[in-house]
Amino acid sequence: MGIIALLVFIAVTVVINVGLRRDIAEALLVGLIATALVGGTRAPELLLTAIVKGAQSEVTFAGMAFVFMGVVVQATGLIDRLIGILNSLFGKMRGGPAYVSTLGSALIGLIAGSTAGNTATVGSVTIPWMERTGWKPERAATLVAGNSGLGVALPPNSTMFILLAMPVAAAVSSSSVYVALACAGAYAVLYRLVVVWWWVRRDGVPPTPESERQPLRESWAQGWRSPSIFLGILIPVILTIGPVSQWLQSEVRIGADGVKAISIIVWVPILITLIALAEGYRRIRQNNAHFRVQIKKDMAQFATVGISLFSALGAATIMEELGVGPQLSNFLGSLDLPRSLMVLIVGVMAVIVATPLSSTATAAAVGAPAVAALSAVGIDPVVAIIVVLLCTSTEGASPPVGAPIYLAAGMASADPKKMFIPLILYFVLPMIALSWLIGMGILPLYVPAG
Repeated sequence: MGIIALLVFIAVTVVINVGLRRDIAEALLVGLIATALVGGTRAPELLLTAIVKGAQSEVTFAGMAFVFMGVVVQATGLIDRLIGILNSLFGKMRGGPAYVSTLGSALIGLIAGSTAGNTATVGSVTIPWMERTGWKPERAATLVAGNSGLGVALPPNSTMFILLAMPVAAAVSSSSVYVALACAGAYAVLYRLVVVWWWVRRDGVPPTPESERQPLRESWAQGWRSPSIFLGILIPVILTIGPVSQWLQSEVRIGADGVKAISIIVWVPILITLIALAEGYRRIRQNNAHFRVQIKKDMAQFATVGISLFSALGAATIMEELGVGPQLSNFLGSLDLPRSLMVLIVGVMAVIVATPLSSTATAAAVGAPAVAALSAVGIDPVVAIIVVLLCTSTEGASPPVGAPIYLAAGMASADPKKMFIPLILYFVLPMIALSWLIGMGILPLYVPAG
């Protein structure tokens, strides 16, 4: 029933959103109900469980928090002053903000494996910047959502550790996987830089006009407090990753559980909002009416983002309850195919499962049979793990469910459904192709011994 629920959810959402041209939030909500009905007499119980988990999810809260954060940083003018500084530094380069956004996603991916967190931290700064320098809202949001997968395509991340903990990886060292994944992730980053290069020329994105670029000395004098927005990103990262985190984990301080409870995706919008309010306090007092009008104008976006994330997460919960993982595991284990076809099928299967589920849940559900199936056709277990990780990294870019899609769309005030096809063409299918090339040994991958 789990596989049927997966197919029903995707079909209902696509038909209502694309076929009937209804709002994506409405389509996902109907898809959630349809998915619960697949459970038959269990439908009320499944729907209740989905509602509770969807409402309690930090991603649902974060989605709406980022919408509010965007309103605040725009209304206070903080983002304008920050963009002025960045334009002085990178404005001469065509598509400069998009290159910075891509490399920023890679850097965040090296320290935090969350696709939603990657979108949140990078998009909060680079989406407004891209829009101000000639990028369409949908294109800017598509790039940020597509780049979110670098949180899984680069080490370390929880998905990697789940696969390493499985019996099929008993003979594999974590250091080998770490280095190999860093190599594969470099391919993924390089590909995304090529996509930016192509989009810049296809869309005719110009350098920032010289008349809109101030000398760095002038822009810094006007907005030297605006870079404080980055403290909203740095503080949660420092508290959860690295030596400060290790120091805090001592039982005489807040302990390991206390550090684990600090969610980057929750605290980033809260801190940035507070920083923006403090930095722009005088502007709010001088133009209070404008601030209220802008919040009222964007209220509809709160509902769209909140309902969309709630419905997608709820549907994923129902599919897990109906056993989509074990069912796909049994299917993969029964296959007896040539290497080229096996790599392709495993890749496509991992992408399909990662569409409604997180990469972590996907690895837990089908990781073991996927790695075993690839190893059975002569692929090195380390390479097999890399193939699965690259495919599950499409979690955030896979419509119609990926949470980063709606986070990025909310920050850009973009229509999510206009992002679906570009995300598939430029980020989902290429990751399947990249994993296939690596699995077949066509693209070299450094795998250290031991």
